[in-house]
Amino acid sequence: MNFRMIAKDFAMDLGTSNILLYKKNEGILANEPSFLLLDENNTKVLSVGEPARDMLGKTHDKVHIVKPIENGVITDFNLTEALLNYFFKKVNPGFCVIQPRVILAVPSQITDIQARACEDAALHAGAREVILVDQNLAGAYGMDLSPDEPVGRLMVNLGGGVSEVAVLALNGIITSKSMKKGGEYIDSLIIDYIRENLSLEIGLNMACEIKEKILSLRVRDKALMMKVDGRDLETAMPKTVELTSGAIKEVVIDYADLLANMIIEVLEKTPPEISKDIKTSGIFMTGNLAKLKGLGEYLSTKIGLKVNISDNPDEDVIKGCGIILEDPDRYTRYSK
Repeated sequence: MNFRMIAKDFAMDLGTSNILLYKKNEGILANEPSFLLLDENNTKVLSVGEPARDMLGKTHDKVHIVKPIENGVITDFNLTEALLNYFFKKVNPGFCVIQPRVILAVPSQITDIQARACEDAALHAGAREVILVDQNLAGAYGMDLSPDEPVGRLMVNLGGGVSEVAVLALNGIITSKSMKKGGEYIDSLIIDYIRENLSLEIGLNMACEIKEKILSLRVRDKALMMKVDGRDLETAMPKTVELTSGAIKEVVIDYADLLANMIIEVLEKTPPEISKDIKTSGIFMTGNLAKLKGLGEYLSTKIGLKVNISDNPDEDVIKGCGIILEDPDRYTRYSK
């Protein structure tokens, strides 16, 4: 058994679809789905993360797959604690006398009760101290935007369960708005579209693959094509169809328009001094759904502001949590 006096501090982006870990002085350690495979009585965890997600749609009555985090917040305390225990051990295997300090990224619109649930789950899993960080602020740190300075930034954070728009300055939220629609909502729209238009039943993993490979708002991408495997609804037989980006594009248009309207609503509530900063710097988009082809260009055209996206937008939040972990005083100095 590994034994150490002091555990390594770490940061965690507690997402609806994925959990990312950052270990102090080492960088990003893991990026795994937030899935658990349980026995039929919900008393034993059989698998966690990637192996559990790979079993989606393949389980029998004796086991089932659950997600204890929905829309960025905890829905089952005990299962979340089990999930956190798994990741805590990944960072600090063995026994530690002094437990770690943990940075947790959470949504802006989280309630006090939900925030307390996140904190309690981390403490029960083995943290000695928990610092909750707004995901938008963490994303701004991850994009090197210095949100602790008196400069306004417009962040759009697109996660698996929640899409948030927030204006930041001095490590605080000036104004924000969110909707409980994100990457998983798009996955469900893809599944529904293929069922209704192609009479084909597909699973969640196939929907995610479609979203990542060919779903696009760009006209030039309309010929992108992939083969989709599923079950024919008429014959119940396995079937493969060819799907193009142009055919599937319509599933994301309404979501993109909702997002554009939400950004405009936040801009309407933004103080004029900060509006000037936003006009200069534009929109900063983070989160896994920010990788959706053409979404940035679509929003830029609709709103009239440039959209900035990093090379790995799904890692912006955890990178920002890592920066805060290395220098917590920089984050907390305006909140004491």
